[in-house]
Amino acid sequence: MRIKNWEIHEHDDIQEIAAEIDDFRLWYRLPKSFPISRTGDPFLAAALLPAMAKGEELDIEPHLPVSPKLLGNLQILQEIHHCWNPALKIIPIRAATSPAKPLIKGAFSFYSGGVDSTYTLLKLKDEISYIVFIQGFDFFAGRNMVLSFSTADISDLAQISYKLDKGNDAVSAFLKSQLSKATLEALSKYQKSLSEPGTLERALTADLQDIVVGRSIYQDQRFAGVKLRPETRELLARAADIKSPGELNRLLLEDAYPLEIAREKNAVYPAAIERNASFARGLGKTLIPVESNHFPFGYRYNLSRNLSQGSALASVALLLGFPRAFVPSSYSYNQLFPLGSHPLTDPLWANEGMEIIHDGGEAMRVNKIRKIAEDARALANLRVCFNDMNVNCGECLKCLRTMIPLRLLRATTVPFPPLPPNKAIRKMRIAGAIEKSFFRDNLDLALQSGYSGLRNALRSCMRRYERLELVRDVDRLILRGLFKRIHLAKAGPGFRRTNTTPRKD
Repeated sequence: MRIKNWEIHEHDDIQEIAAEIDDFRLWYRLPKSFPISRTGDPFLAAALLPAMAKGEELDIEPHLPVSPKLLGNLQILQEIHHCWNPALKIIPIRAATSPAKPLIKGAFSFYSGGVDSTYTLLKLKDEISYIVFIQGFDFFAGRNMVLSFSTADISDLAQISYKLDKGNDAVSAFLKSQLSKATLEALSKYQKSLSEPGTLERALTADLQDIVVGRSIYQDQRFAGVKLRPETRELLARAADIKSPGELNRLLLEDAYPLEIAREKNAVYPAAIERNASFARGLGKTLIPVESNHFPFGYRYNLSRNLSQGSALASVALLLGFPRAFVPSSYSYNQLFPLGSHPLTDPLWANEGMEIIHDGGEAMRVNKIRKIAEDARALANLRVCFNDMNVNCGECLKCLRTMIPLRLLRATTVPFPPLPPNKAIRKMRIAGAIEKSFFRDNLDLALQSGYSGLRNALRSCMRRYERLELVRDVDRLILRGLFKRIHLAKAGPGFRRTNTTPRKD
C-alpha cells in the first residue's frame, strides 16, 4: 500500500489537503486560516489499519516525511492491535523521517455535541481554546450532481458489495442481475479477500451510472421494503410526466442504500456547524470545522468504526498540529475493552510536536450527564443521535439511554422529545455487555430517585437481559454452543466487519 501524490488546493476560504492511498484520494477540508501539517503523518495514521488488514507493506513517498517518534510508536500500536485481533498483521513501513514541530499555540478537543465530548469540554474549558467538529466520520454526504455517479458516491463499498453478492432483498437481486460480467467477477474476488477495491469501485460505478440513466427501476414489489423520502415519493407521483427517469432512479438507489450510497449535500452540515460554532463562541472558544471522506475510506476495507475511530481522529489531530489534542473517552476506566480509541493507544498517535490525551475515563456516563445537566447552554446543545446531526430522535437506543438519566436528574428544557411511557421503556433491548453497563448506571440512579415506574421498567429490562445471559452460559458450558450453532445456521453468515477483536463465531 502506497501513500503518494500529496497536494493542497484552496477555494474561497477553504483549503483541501489530499493524498492517494491505495488508489483512493483521501482528503480533508478546513478553513485556510488554520495552518496545516505538510508531512505524511496524517495520512500514515489513516492508512495504518487498512494496510494491517490487507497485510501489505506501507510505503510513503520520500518527499513526504513522517515523524520519527510517530514511526516508532506505530510499531507498538501494531503490536497492540495484532494482539487484540491477529487478523490485523504487523507490517513494515518505509518512510523518510523528519521531526515534527507545533504549528499553532493552544489546545483543542474533538467535539461532536454528544455526552462524552461535551463533558470533556466543560471539564477542561479553562485549558481548551478550540473545538474540532468533523463531518465525514459518523456522517457522510458526498455528491453534488444527481445523475453523475463516481467512485466517491460509494460511501460503504464493503456493505453494498455484500448486499449485491447475497441478493437477499429485491433491490439487490435486481441490481445484481444488471451487473456486467466484469463487475460480477470483481465483486466475487473482493468478497473473498477484500482485494483490489479500486477495481470493484470503478466497475460498479460504471454499471450504476448505466442503471441510473436507463429505464425506470421502480416496481411496487421491488421497493416494498424500502423507506422512501418525501422528495422521492413526490417525484414518483410525477413519474408518468417525466421524460428521463434518471433523477428518480438516483433517489431510489439512495433510499435503498442510505448508508452505502452518498446523498446530495444539504443544509444539515452547515446548520450543525453554525449551531456548534455559536455554542463555542458562548464559551469563548473557536470551532474548527473539518470535513473528510474518511467514512468511505475505512469502509472500503470493511473496518468497523469501533476499530478506526482512534486512527481517524489522530489523522485530524496530526494535520492540525496543536501541541495538545484531547480525545473524549467513550467509556470509563472500569468499562475498558479493546477499542480503536483507548487510553492505551490514543497517546501513541502523537509526534514530537504534539501529545494526544485520552480524557474522561474517570467518569461514568451518568456522571457526565449530571455535569452537563448543570450547564444550561451545554444541555441545550446536546446531540447524541446518529440519525441526524441537529435533532435527537428520542426513539433510538442512544437517545433513550441519555433521556432516562436526564429525567431521573429532573433536568428541564432538554433538547429531546418527551420520554416514552414506562411500558415502552420496559421493552427496550440491551444490545450487549457495554449497553448493560449503561443500563446498570441508569438503574442505580433510578434506585436513588422517586421514579418508581421508570425504576421498575429498567429492572425489567435488566432481568430479561440477565435471563438471556444465563441461557447463553448454559448453552456454552453444558450444551457446548448447540443453540448458538443452530441459530447461526438459520440466520446465515451475516455481514461482519473487521473489528478490534476477532468475531466469536
